[in-house]
Amino acid sequence: MILIRLKRRSSKKNLTYAIVVTSNTYTPKGNQFIEKIGYYKPKIDIWSNKYLFIDFLSLQYWVSRGARINVSLFVLMRAWFSFKK
Repeated sequence: MILIRLKRRSSKKNLTYAIVVTSNTYTPKGNQFIEKIGYYKPKIDIWSNKYLFIDFLSLQYWVSRGARINVSLFVLMRAWFSFKK
């Protein structure tokens, strides 16, 4: 099963998530993924365009191939698009 999920990448007091496409829900090593399609930075101002970035062409491609979006990422995207309207 292919899954699109958030992967935590951070240093001390600098929280960042990468939006990645993985081949399964659990990978023993944290750096194994198929493609990085975006990022999410919760510490940056939400009015900034650098808060959330997703490559929608890659997202459409992987969803058409049967990839499932993780619940936390789905909730984040839904909140982001309803906020930006």
